[in-house]
Amino acid sequence: MKRRMRRFTAFAIAMLLFVCLFPGQGHASASGVYFTAANENLLELSNDTMPFYSNGVLYVSSRLFEGTDLGVSYARHTALGLATLYTSTKDLRFDLAGQVTYDKQNNFYSGYAVERSGIVFFPLKLVCQYFDLTWSYNETDFVPLIRVKNDSVVLSDKDFIYAATSLMSDWYNEYRRGQTSQPSRPPSVPDPPVISDPPVPVQAAEGQKVYLLFDGRDALELLPALDDMQVTFLLTAEDMDNGDLLRAIVAGGHAPVLRLTGETEEEAASQLLRGQEALWRAACARLELAWDDSEQDLSALIAEAGCVQVSAGIELSGQTASGLLRTIGGHREDVAVRLGGSECLTVLPEVLDGLREAGYRLSVWRLTA
Repeated sequence: MKRRMRRFTAFAIAMLLFVCLFPGQGHASASGVYFTAANENLLELSNDTMPFYSNGVLYVSSRLFEGTDLGVSYARHTALGLATLYTSTKDLRFDLAGQVTYDKQNNFYSGYAVERSGIVFFPLKLVCQYFDLTWSYNETDFVPLIRVKNDSVVLSDKDFIYAATSLMSDWYNEYRRGQTSQPSRPPSVPDPPVISDPPVPVQAAEGQKVYLLFDGRDALELLPALDDMQVTFLLTAEDMDNGDLLRAIVAGGHAPVLRLTGETEEEAASQLLRGQEALWRAACARLELAWDDSEQDLSALIAEAGCVQVSAGIELSGQTASGLLRTIGGHREDVAVRLGGSECLTVLPEVLDGLREAGYRLSVWRLTA
């Protein structure tokens, strides 16, 4: 009952602001500065609450889960070096020193938390996927807004921004005054995590396979680093227009996968046809594999085209080589790992050596995989 009353009060206040306030004049967005909100709760603008990007991963502050109505709670276990996000039914445990993330069933996940100036920051995409939350990015008259939501959200992003304009103005001006009087390190640069010497990855289960997936647009750069190993490449329909690229992939025994990015099913179907024709024209090969990179479920469309849908259980996502090996070591079944494009070349040799030493079978994804 109390929770319903708090939600109603927050809604009433937001609607009052919506009626009474007018948006301010536009301001240039300060680089690396963001507002954060949980449903209708706008967080104070400070370095303790500021999201930031690191290696392409968006991190949000643990403050987002303290005293808000997202339904996810935060706990810090300093003695164990753990930070935990949890609900009444499940949790995510972040080993800060080891850069490992797992749940109470000892399932491991790609991505890790970092600590900066005593505040823990979590990878937003992983947290939202695990706890069934959504998030959005919106420009405001001041700086961009990162808003995390659950199914109890009331206002649309547009209405929320409109209603909170006055509060955003106050906090933005206060933040700028504080930065001017006491310069601090840019919030987009996290404190480097403390990394202990990593243990050897868990030994592979008998016959356990690892499928390595790479972004096909960088295939010509990646192929020399792969030696004679056969891997899987993800290519958009546009990538597949490059006949030389397709021929190099197929000739090396690698598996081409079409990344479907269409906003509608009709666009995805068009991409499927385009990819099938391009692969046959360039290499006389039939398209067998597809990756759904859209905002919808294309599994039926992929099956109708006679393709197998490819997915990855683990992504590199800015992990170190040792961190990725530990994540893979937490799986006792065959697993697909997406390493990305040419940016993974710095860690690829260590990853490959570690997987071989642990006894994993490095395989290319085939129709029968």
